[in-house]
Amino acid sequence: MRDDKLRMQEGWPRRALISASSIALLLAVVPAMAQTALPSVEGPIPVADTSTIFTTGGTDLEAHGYEIEEYLVSGTANVYDWGDDGAAAEPHVASADAPYTTRMIVRRPADAAHFSGTVWVELNNPSRGWDVEVQWPAIQDKVMRDGDIWVSMTAKPNVVASLKRIDPTRYGKLAMSNPLLASDQKCGMLPGEDGYDENLSRLYENGLVWDMISQVGALVRDTSKGAPLAGYDVQHVFGTGESQTGFFLNTYANNFANAAVLADGSPVYEGFLSASGAGRAVPISQCVAAMPADDPRGQLPAEHVPFIRADAQGDIFLLGSYDWRREDSDDPKAGYRLYEIAGAPHGPAFITNYQPDPEAIKRAGDLPTQVAYEYGGAETTANHLPRQYIEPAMYGNLEKWVIDGVLPPKAAPIGTVEGESKSLSGDVYPVAFDRDEHGNVVGGVRSPYLDVPTAVYHESATPVEGLPYAWSFGYQVDFGTAKLHELYGVVGAQQNYVAKVRASVDQLLADGWLLPEDAQRIVAEAELRPVP
Repeated sequence: MRDDKLRMQEGWPRRALISASSIALLLAVVPAMAQTALPSVEGPIPVADTSTIFTTGGTDLEAHGYEIEEYLVSGTANVYDWGDDGAAAEPHVASADAPYTTRMIVRRPADAAHFSGTVWVELNNPSRGWDVEVQWPAIQDKVMRDGDIWVSMTAKPNVVASLKRIDPTRYGKLAMSNPLLASDQKCGMLPGEDGYDENLSRLYENGLVWDMISQVGALVRDTSKGAPLAGYDVQHVFGTGESQTGFFLNTYANNFANAAVLADGSPVYEGFLSASGAGRAVPISQCVAAMPADDPRGQLPAEHVPFIRADAQGDIFLLGSYDWRREDSDDPKAGYRLYEIAGAPHGPAFITNYQPDPEAIKRAGDLPTQVAYEYGGAETTANHLPRQYIEPAMYGNLEKWVIDGVLPPKAAPIGTVEGESKSLSGDVYPVAFDRDEHGNVVGGVRSPYLDVPTAVYHESATPVEGLPYAWSFGYQVDFGTAKLHELYGVVGAQQNYVAKVRASVDQLLADGWLLPEDAQRIVAEAELRPVP
């Protein structure tokens, strides 16, 4: 268990230190707060040869002393809108107490004595039409080193539909049904209609997710007999999501998180990390417009738990993160950090090694985004800048911020100059990236991959037919021998390169941008890399 001595520096206090005045502040933000309801739970769901957990593979959990279980979680959730005229400052209940059943996957130390006390809740990404755990592969080594618990939850009804096709028996109870009759729904289509899209089906309601997130967070804090985490001393709970579910997490933190409280008035979630969420908000229910960047309802409230936004270079223009940039804050009641990872594409290429069973994906149905994760850009090589070495320190810094009151480091945004850039939707920006003499960007969260370069890292690849997500992996152009000799010398190039990498890593480690284990990996890989 991590050292939990009573100490607090400037920053949001650890949960055990939340005072009566802090609780009063939360009550002032969201009137009439009530304790978050506990959903019911079924499981762990048995695993057999004919019925397995649909999840990200590729990790030998047992070798790390971990186990994995799956549960069905059921409760009721409200559907929200912005009032009859759409102008309300806070979400209004449009339909109350709609039943839902989702699932959550729990990865935890097999021996509860090895549990750190920290639980991470990831909202699974639904963009492919099937559940994708993106942050788990990126953060798994840190989680298992520390003894944390990682919980992932299904968050969108299009994935509920595909899970039912993957395994009708195992997942037949899942539901995020629209509480309205299809004839009363103002948007979307029904199966069989031309252009039908499960993302906006009249049969489902995306807006059930907000209460689901709160209730799953409350559930993982419940350690009473029969609860999924019974026997584990849960001290701290954090939320995370990536890309589309980064958008979800932003929206949840903007409009719902302050109302999610425990019996003592303390928050269900003590901090959030939105990965490649670009700061963007999503509609709070199926037929409601999303909040634009200049609307306060699309921004964090005046008071909130610590929030870290970790965007990749590939998010800034392509996903419009540029529109949602905002200043960092050390306010103990509204802590905020914006981290832009220089050189990184939207999608880390290494996650192609961590995928569900491809035969199960086929059973998900004829989905437009069904293709497995693979690089298919017109360029030769995907961008392999390892976000999995850079992001874990951000998660570690969020823990220190909340638990110990240690303010996390700040990073300048990635630099821009006059020019022109376009988003995926065709929006045009009057700026472009500021690049160094090698072609890599300046500013942002740095790494040896840009400061001691052997390649130019591009944020977007040119897709080829049939692989529409290839853009998200970016591409890189490796330096040739002449360039490497220019940078690191003709004689002793390898030794010079490794020395520069080591110096860069030491500085980044001292400044809080790397964890020691990831710093060691970067140096070890540099030592094995032939230069030139």
